[in-house]
Amino acid sequence: MIVSNTSPLLYLAKLGNLEILKIIFNKIYIPEAVYEEAVLNGKEKGFLDARIIEKAVSDGWIEVRKVSDNFDKTLYGEIDMGEIQAIKLAKEIKSKLLLIDDAIARIISQSLGLNSKGILYVLLRAYHKKIINKKEIKRGISRLISLGFRISPELYGKILEEIED
Repeated sequence: MIVSNTSPLLYLAKLGNLEILKIIFNKIYIPEAVYEEAVLNGKEKGFLDARIIEKAVSDGWIEVRKVSDNFDKTLYGEIDMGEIQAIKLAKEIKSKLLLIDDAIARIISQSLGLNSKGILYVLLRAYHKKIINKKEIKRGISRLISLGFRISPELYGKILEEIED
């Protein structure tokens, strides 16, 4: 089972590649707070990516799950409710992977024993499975950067090396 936080869904929807998740993982689980952030708040602001995610939910390959609301907020520091609920859901359903981009949230989730990766992992996996080609992954990463996604020059260089092999 795979759980996702908001940002991987939004970025993939903005790239026009949300379906990559369906192809690679079949089904994605999200907590209610992520649905609220990605779909309800996004639709309120008129964002197309919100409608794309909403369609995936109505098609059934993204499933919204309720998580227990009893937790110690001090365990999670300053991360937002979507990230907290994504981590909690991943723990509750014993997810084999949590898709989460925020660095602090990823550190917290990994400290709780979760296998946490971000959108770059998804794009690389899609590349290695030949779902997208070299040009598409380069264009996708450039687009992510233009959308405000932060990536270190070192990591960008490693990705370029990996796809050049």
